[in-house]
Amino acid sequence: MNELIKYFEALEARIQAQEARIAALEQQEREKKQLIDQLYHQLADTTAAAAAISEQLKQIDATIVDMMQHPDDPEVEVELVYPEEEEAVVDVPAAEEQTPAEPVAPKASAEPAPVEVIPAPEPEEQPIQEPAPEPVAEVPAPEPEPAKEAPKPRVPQQTSLFGAAVTDIRQAVSIGDRFLFQRELFGGNGEKLQQALSELDVLHTFDEAVNAIEKFGWDKQSPTYELFINVLHRRFG
Repeated sequence: MNELIKYFEALEARIQAQEARIAALEQQEREKKQLIDQLYHQLADTTAAAAAISEQLKQIDATIVDMMQHPDDPEVEVELVYPEEEEAVVDVPAAEEQTPAEPVAPKASAEPAPVEVIPAPEPEEQPIQEPAPEPVAEVPAPEPEPAKEAPKPRVPQQTSLFGAAVTDIRQAVSIGDRFLFQRELFGGNGEKLQQALSELDVLHTFDEAVNAIEKFGWDKQSPTYELFINVLHRRFG
């Protein structure tokens, strides 16, 4: 009987141990599920951030292409035209006429006395003095029109380093140029771009580099092709 009791006690202890183990496994499973949920949310945030960065890069590429396809407008020359000034007309005021003074008659006295009438002297005529004419302002002669300069030949678009000579061809390719070459010339394949730059960098002359890129069959009239040729000029002179 005692052995049976001991057996049941041992069996109950084993059952409790198994239940504790199952509870621990369930707790671990819940923790794993929480960790997976956190990783999923982090992955979603990372994906959204990558999409935002990709959209910004597209906007940068569009801005670079627009700047290359629409060069600055030429300067407009402004000609100054001087209006013709009319000669000033000087009005000469008429001389005021001098009126002779009238003689004053003497007052009558209480007793009339003989009065000797003396005729008043006639006023002497004074010559009319004309005012001196005012000097006429000199009109400056119009300046000759500047000669129009001949239109300057079109210069290929410079890279971000303004055409400085480099010893490594990768130094002549900026970040914006790299995205532009990858999209327009290599079909969006960055590995092909890196391989082409490595192959071109070991060449010795500009003619060798131009012959090496003939295999790609690029459009030689496109601005992107001219920009890539400018990179080769900076590397090989």
